[in-house]
Amino acid sequence: MAASTFDTLRVAKLLKGAGFDDDQAAAIVYAIQDALHEHVAAKPYLEPSDMQTAPSEFRADIYRALWIQGGALVMIMVALFTLFRAF
Repeated sequence: MAASTFDTLRVAKLLKGAGFDDDQAAAIVYAIQDALHEHVAAKPYLEPSDMQTAPSEFRADIYRALWIQGGALVMIMVALFTLFRAF
């Protein structure tokens, strides 16, 4: 995975140019930097033990998602046919 960079000075200048004062621009830049750092470095949702899902459970999840998507497509098609049948 390539390391990503975040140019805090550039973003702060852009925010100041858009009408934010120094304190507001700094707060926004620090919030973004903190969120990026937490997302890239920590990733607490990817525990190695969580990735040991049994293939049968994974297959069941995929089938469930496919059935839900299929049901949604059928409902959309019925709604469209009902709507355009009136014309």
